[in-house]
Amino acid sequence: MRVLIATDLSHGADIAVREGAALAAAPGDALAIVYALPQPSVLETWARRPQGEAADRVSAAHESVRERTRGIVGDRAEVFVEDDVDYAAIVLRAQTWTADVVVVGSYGGSGLSRGFGSVTERVLRHAPCSVLVARESAARGWVLAASDLSDTSLGTIAAAAVEAKRRRARLEVVHAMGFLEAEARYVLELATPGITSPPGVVEVVAEELGKSVSLLRVEATCKVLDRPAAAAVGAEAEALGAELIVVGAHGKSGLRLRALGRVAERIVRTAACSVLAVRPPVVVSSGIAPTA
Repeated sequence: MRVLIATDLSHGADIAVREGAALAAAPGDALAIVYALPQPSVLETWARRPQGEAADRVSAAHESVRERTRGIVGDRAEVFVEDDVDYAAIVLRAQTWTADVVVVGSYGGSGLSRGFGSVTERVLRHAPCSVLVARESAARGWVLAASDLSDTSLGTIAAAAVEAKRRRARLEVVHAMGFLEAEARYVLELATPGITSPPGVVEVVAEELGKSVSLLRVEATCKVLDRPAAAAVGAEAEALGAELIVVGAHGKSGLRLRALGRVAERIVRTAACSVLAVRPPVVVSSGIAPTA
């Protein structure tokens, strides 16, 4: 596992550092931290800078990152200081360092969440790998995986199972029906009075969800949520007391919607806990023991 943590030296970024360090705790895992230097204003760009100033800024920033993170990761993390626009620097470093996952905080140096930090949002949309959005939460003991029953959602469930095992938490896998499927079911029932109904939609979906879990041979409870997807997943996570939500970055069609599926993006925006947005291909860890 190659874990790249993005920091802006804020409290929100400290949460990301802790989450990233825990994610890369196994022998052989690689850990790195990337910090993007604040970009100068237009006037500062025009003004002449003393020779060597750029190198001094990089050196000072490197030491600041070390001081800020040493208490969490010690000296085991490689540190990158980039003189580029923040989200672009993070995405580019994820590509060149071949990160498996990028860990970011849910808000930046201003200390204001605003629901979703702009840097975090852009990293989510453009990163070449999975992204963990770290949030501080008292909830513990459950990992919630959201499945859309597509082939790619098997990778989402597998990644959630890996996280549940690492966190020593229980796993719940859910599928949210949404308005359209529920409305179609209601219209079908109204249009066919007196005829023996086929198996209910919820029952069929629950069976398919169970098949996905059985195929991966992981231990999990399954649940079908008959509500709009993003709201349903967030509410279930809060009711369950989930410490992590795992979602797929691709939708049912397999198309990349603005690089992150619309439902997944809404879940990441509104969740009360950390969210892992998984992009395929996902390597299923051999650490998951098959269930009897």
